[in-house]
Amino acid sequence: MNRKFDKRIHDLKTQNEDIKKLLAHSDAFAETMVFPVISKAFSESISLAVTQVNGCKLCSYAHAKNALKAGMSQEEVEYLLAGGFDNAPKEQLEALLFAQHYADTIGNPDPEAVQKLQNTYEQEKTKDIMSHILIIMLANLHGNTLEAFKLRLKGQGIEGSSFWQELAVILNFFKIAPVILFKIMLCKMKRNKRSYPVELELKNA
Repeated sequence: MNRKFDKRIHDLKTQNEDIKKLLAHSDAFAETMVFPVISKAFSESISLAVTQVNGCKLCSYAHAKNALKAGMSQEEVEYLLAGGFDNAPKEQLEALLFAQHYADTIGNPDPEAVQKLQNTYEQEKTKDIMSHILIIMLANLHGNTLEAFKLRLKGQGIEGSSFWQELAVILNFFKIAPVILFKIMLCKMKRNKRSYPVELELKNA
């Protein structure tokens, strides 16, 4: 017997749309991973703000743990997972509000909200913020789909979905990995080229 599931999950159409958005932003995402502009605590706050809306258990656990490692307090993490930004640093507030709005609108934010984000942060910071929003949105709905699939295997299928749809979504998620890993590798090569002349100069000094 199928049951209602109060979390968003992917089907192949919506997953491919989210993958397409991330791939279009993949160069910026790779740069974010190799040359981060915002702090680790800031990026984890963004992930928690999005995850709170989507309700992914796996992401909640992983990013709460990462946030604590990044120096955030337990209270700050709990506030974010409850959807509150009272304890958030002022310089992060607009990004967190936008991240929450992006998740609420299922990746279709109001143009005014996008413009406000761009007006608040410099271009490089905006790219970092959007990179973290796009990857956590994709990861959240993948995690929810995985949770739904596990319930199905226990005999608790989800309404509006099926075994084959969920399995296809779980497998389809991994097709993005080679592209992202390749882009990150290219960025790391660029970083090494940037540091090489400095190292050479020091050796010859």
